[in-house]
Amino acid sequence: MKLRASIVDVETTGLNPSADEVVELALVLFSFDPRTGTDIQVLDEYCGLRDPGRPIPAGATRAHGLTDADVRGQALDEERVRSILTRSHCLIAHNVSFDRGFVERLFPEARRLPWLCSMDGIDWRGKGQASKGLQQLLAAHRIEPGSAHRALDDARATLRLLATVQPNGRTYLADLISRLQLKQG
Repeated sequence: MKLRASIVDVETTGLNPSADEVVELALVLFSFDPRTGTDIQVLDEYCGLRDPGRPIPAGATRAHGLTDADVRGQALDEERVRSILTRSHCLIAHNVSFDRGFVERLFPEARRLPWLCSMDGIDWRGKGQASKGLQQLLAAHRIEPGSAHRALDDARATLRLLATVQPNGRTYLADLISRLQLKQG
């Protein structure tokens, strides 16, 4: 039986999920064999911009490149997001401690799903990586990041990273999922 997960990424006006706002949300829904972390198939993707209702701080714009003009009058397709969440068995973010608070505030139904962190749920240093930052891991694995710090490009790149087969023959996704199973078991 295949499982379905969604890679989630947000771009925001700042770092505080209680005070700052999402300006871009991306989800990549995919299926996979939970025993091996292989047979990955993308089932759906969504990326939307969102007007935060206030100016985007200059520091946030420097990080993700989104301006007030880019998001003015934009709204997320909430029905589409909820459809993807409903079809997901779990959610994956490269920094769950950041993305989760923002997503759950906008979509409380995301609280019912287990969240996995591809940044902290894989022993990157133990695997010889100098950093667990997404851009550094992508470079180390020769994965083209697209536009760094744009939600859909980061979500797609995270999935490519997780699909990478390690020298031991396992995908990083298999490692991430096995940690979840150990915690549940």
